Amino acid sequence: MPGIAVVHLVHRRNGLEPFARFLSSYREYPAGVAHELVLLFKGFEREADTQAYARLIGELPHRRELIADEGFDLDAYFGAARRLEYEYFCFLNSYSRILDAGWLAKLHRWVIEDGVGMVGASGSWQSINRGPATARQGVPSAGKPRNVLSRLQRALRDPRPGMLRRRLWTAVLRLSGTLRPGRDFPPFPNYHLRTNAFMAARATLLRIRFAPLRSKLQAYRFESGVDSMTRQVLGLGLQVLVVGRDGAGFPPERWHESNPFWRSRQQNLLVADNQTDTYLSLEPSWAAELSSHAWGELALHT
Repeated sequence: MPGIAVVHLVHRRNGLEPFARFLSSYREYPAGVAHELVLLFKGFEREADTQAYARLIGELPHRRELIADEGFDLDAYFGAARRLEYEYFCFLNSYSRILDAGWLAKLHRWVIEDGVGMVGASGSWQSINRGPATARQGVPSAGKPRNVLSRLQRALRDPRPGMLRRRLWTAVLRLSGTLRPGRDFPPFPNYHLRTNAFMAARATLLRIRFAPLRSKLQAYRFESGVDSMTRQVLGLGLQVLVVGRDGAGFPPERWHESNPFWRSRQQNLLVADNQTDTYLSLEPSWAAELSSHAWGELALHT
């Protein structure tokens, strides 16, 4: 069985720019360990549709697959893990951008440790379930909007891309009873790896219960719900680590110390994406709020 596959998802609807940024970072920062680059071209019907992308790739060695524009990123990842017989998989989403040399070696160094089931470049304690446990952990509620009008005004001011649409969608799901946070999501601290950049052995991935995702809510549940990918791996008796740019591996209760995601200036982040970029672009009050959602009373924004 071949060693390591670095699987990058190239989604047609995102256009060339994110792919160009990924390739630039991939070329700039050597992985530090032998691997094969696997490009999943999602939504491309024919090889001819990838010509503009092929020009960017040039002579870069890689393996490619055309996959249907169905489901979500995780559907593509777990489908690849079933089809392709590599010993280890490192998955990078369409917006991932590598930030440091030896990035893959740093992830691989930890994922091969005895007792480690999965590693990632970032994680969070955030939970959609903002119940009593959330308040006890110091996630701020004071000063939050207390009526429909003030909540709407705040939503309209939210500078994060797509957040108004997401808030409206969440409100509809709540009203319909489809989304029940207390049932679907653990309270804070809800340990979960972010799926923009993570790595695991194929043997571990195949032990994870995964069904095709047909809605964004299902995707959220699989990433951070009561039966999330992270919780399943922990349930196997294996550790789940966040690996920082410094090469250190942090267990869930210490993820905040690595400063990789929505904390301080994310100075230890190994692989960036659109969410980490947005955090750095926000005015301090909004960035501080995001940090609080992710880390509660251990939030830090400077």
